[in-house]
Amino acid sequence: MNTKLEEMSSTAITDSRQPNYTLKILFGPMFGCELHLPADDYFLIINPAYALHDKTAPLESSHEHAAHYTRNTLYVPGDAESPNVTLFLSGYADNDGVSGFRTEINDESGSYESTIYENQVFTLGPVRFALKRCADEWSDEIRQFNQSTASNIEHTDKQFAGSDKKKKILTIFLTTTLLLVLLVLASLIGLNKFESKQRVLTLSEALAGSPSPLYIVKARDNQNIYVLAHHFQEMEWAKEALLKLKENPDVIPLWLKEQKLTVVTQLQHSGYPVLQIDYGSPQHPVLAVYRQLTTAEVAGLKAAALRHIPFALDVSVKVRTKNQLLQEARQGLDRLHIPYRQIATSTGYGLITRDALNDSALSNLKYFIQEFNHQWGNSIISFSINLDDNWLQDKSYVDSSDGYLFMNPRHWYFPIKKGSL
Repeated sequence: MNTKLEEMSSTAITDSRQPNYTLKILFGPMFGCELHLPADDYFLIINPAYALHDKTAPLESSHEHAAHYTRNTLYVPGDAESPNVTLFLSGYADNDGVSGFRTEINDESGSYESTIYENQVFTLGPVRFALKRCADEWSDEIRQFNQSTASNIEHTDKQFAGSDKKKKILTIFLTTTLLLVLLVLASLIGLNKFESKQRVLTLSEALAGSPSPLYIVKARDNQNIYVLAHHFQEMEWAKEALLKLKENPDVIPLWLKEQKLTVVTQLQHSGYPVLQIDYGSPQHPVLAVYRQLTTAEVAGLKAAALRHIPFALDVSVKVRTKNQLLQEARQGLDRLHIPYRQIATSTGYGLITRDALNDSALSNLKYFIQEFNHQWGNSIISFSINLDDNWLQDKSYVDSSDGYLFMNPRHWYFPIKKGSL
C-alpha cells in the first residue's frame, strides 16, 4: 500500500463524524489481510506484482511509479491480471431497498458499475473481498471463508465459465447449422418456384395459338399444372397440342363448364346450398348460395370447395336468395315481352313460356336462359319453352291417349285438344 494512504488515514481520523471501514482481502498473497479505511473513495489496482514493475529495470522507490500520484490508491497483489476497481465509501448506494457501496469496474474493454454490500463476499472473477464497519463483527460467511473455499469457488467458476463457453460454442454451432439448413431449404423452394414459373411461361408460349385464351396455372400443392378452358373447342385444341408437345401427365387440361357442374353437384350432395360457381378468375372462384350461412358453414363450404378445386388459391361466397332469383328471372322475361306462367317446384320455381315466338324473340329468350343458368344454375329457377305450333306432332314421347307429356321431373305438360272445353 502506498504511503499516501497513511497520510490520508491520519487526516480522516480527526473527523469523528465519518465512519471507518474494514476491507478484508480474500484472494492472492494478501488473503486474510484487513485494511482499515476511512469513509472516502479508493482506487484499487489488482495485478501480479511483476505487472507494476518496469520490465527492464526494478523501481528504486514507490515515487517512481505512476500509481503513487493517484488519489487514495491501493495496490493489492493478485495471482492474475484483474480489472481496476474504484470503491466509493464516501456514501451509500441504495439498490432495491438494500444499502451498499457503489463500485466502478474498469478494464481495457470499458467500465461498468456494481455494488458491494456489508458483510458479504464481493466477487469479481478471481478477486474476492469483503467490507464492514470497523465496529461490526464479521459474518459467519466471512469468518469461515478460507483458501480452500476460494479455490473451490474459483474452480466452480472456471467450470461454469468452461460450461458457458461450451454452451456458447454449441449455440453458435446449432444456430449456424440451422441458418444453413434454412438457407438450403429457401434455395430449394425458390428454385422449385422459379422452375414452376418457367414451365408455366413455356407452356403459355407453346399454347398461345389457342382459338380463345387458356388459363395455365399451378395447383396449390405445386404438383400439377392445369390448362383451363371456358369452351369445349379450346379444351380439345389444348389436348391435341399437349399430345404434340409430349408433356408429362402432370399437365392436365380441364373444361371449366364440365368441372363447374361436377363441383356444384358434389357440394350440393354434401348439403351445401350452392347455386353456381363463377370462374371469371379461375384461381379465385366465387360460390353463389341461396341463403345466409353461419361462420362455421362458410368455413366448411370454403374448405370443401378447395378440396374439389385444386387450382384455386382461395374461395369467396355471395348470397342470392330464392326470391331475388325469381325477381331477376321475371324481370328478364318481362324485358323480352314474353308471357309466362309461374309454378312452384320442390326446390324453387318454374317459369313456363307459351306463345308464338318469331326467330328473333326465341333466340333472345334462349340466350337469356343460357346466361341466367350460367350465372345462377337451374336448381332454383327452371325455364320451359312451349310454342303454339304443333311441336308435339309425331313425337314418340307422348305417353298416353290423353296426350300428356313428361318433360322433366318438375314439369308435366297437358296439351288442350279442340272441343275439350
